[in-house]
Amino acid sequence: MRFARGGVWSSAMKTFASVVFGLALALSANADMLQKKSGTFIEGKILEITEKGVRIQLTEGGEATIPFDDLDPFTVYKIRDKKLRDSGNADVGARFALGRYAMEAGLYDIGRGDMEAAVKKDPSLKTEADKVIAEVEDRDSANLYEMGTAAMKAQDYSGALMKFQTLVDFFPASKYVDEAKKALASATAEIEKENAKKKELLDALTKKKGDAKAVKVEEGVKGKLDAAMRAYDDARKFNGDALEFEGNTSVSKADKNWRAAEAALFSAKDLIIEVASATKDVEVLGQAKRLDAECDGMLVVVYGNLGHLWAVERYYKEATKWLNRALAIDPTNHFATEVKLLVAGQQIRRSYTPEREGR
Repeated sequence: MRFARGGVWSSAMKTFASVVFGLALALSANADMLQKKSGTFIEGKILEITEKGVRIQLTEGGEATIPFDDLDPFTVYKIRDKKLRDSGNADVGARFALGRYAMEAGLYDIGRGDMEAAVKKDPSLKTEADKVIAEVEDRDSANLYEMGTAAMKAQDYSGALMKFQTLVDFFPASKYVDEAKKALASATAEIEKENAKKKELLDALTKKKGDAKAVKVEEGVKGKLDAAMRAYDDARKFNGDALEFEGNTSVSKADKNWRAAEAALFSAKDLIIEVASATKDVEVLGQAKRLDAECDGMLVVVYGNLGHLWAVERYYKEATKWLNRALAIDPTNHFATEVKLLVAGQQIRRSYTPEREGR
């Protein structure tokens, strides 16, 4: 992060800038890559380095003079540092001056390092180094505090948090630190309030979506309940048709329609199970339970009729199968019980008849 008038760079951004700059220089063995403050790069060959900028032969053709004021501070530092090293100039004053530039540009770690190295070689520079560091820290800590305060007034609490935290981290001896710490607590509290409001809004939206989904589910449930009712009505119709066919002695057609009635009732009961497992509507659940009971009652009727049909036809084994199914649902069913007793009596009499029918 970099501010006007030098500003502040985080260590992460300085590392990133270093990597970017290093990669840029590696793009071509014969090319120099200069990063501007805008973030764009200029590629070419540096022809001359002056106190105010560089003259460069552009890769794309032509020459250009780029003022240091237009270049990123870290790029300027690297150019000056390279010039100092390439010249073999071990002048302590030049290294100190470069450290001063870095400090004033917000490259604190680099600036302190250069000035400390110069002070080790020339202790007389310590007073000046302390003065530079104090001036830069006072300037930038004040700048950060002002920007943090302005962000708080604008209710940009995240921005304020970043400014105050940077002040506390980089300038622990600043006169603004105590106030910055208080402001940090306030900004943090406001952010927590904002997050709580966002959570409430998110919960409300989630609930709204959930309610909409529930409505959609209930609509689907009611559709299935309607389908189950139609299947039940179909079963009643098949049962009526089967009775007509039985009266006309059309045994196969009667049997076919009663089996169709059974299938329709099974389909209805499957749909009822789906409705009961999905709905939260008490009224719908009640309708489903009543319909399920009606389906069971109709199954008893269908099975009883099939048992009677095959008993009359003297297919006692087939008749018993259907009557047992009826009694499995309703053990007290009077009709199925009586027909089964008659079938049993017929089977007993047949077992003592010398000439048994082959059925």
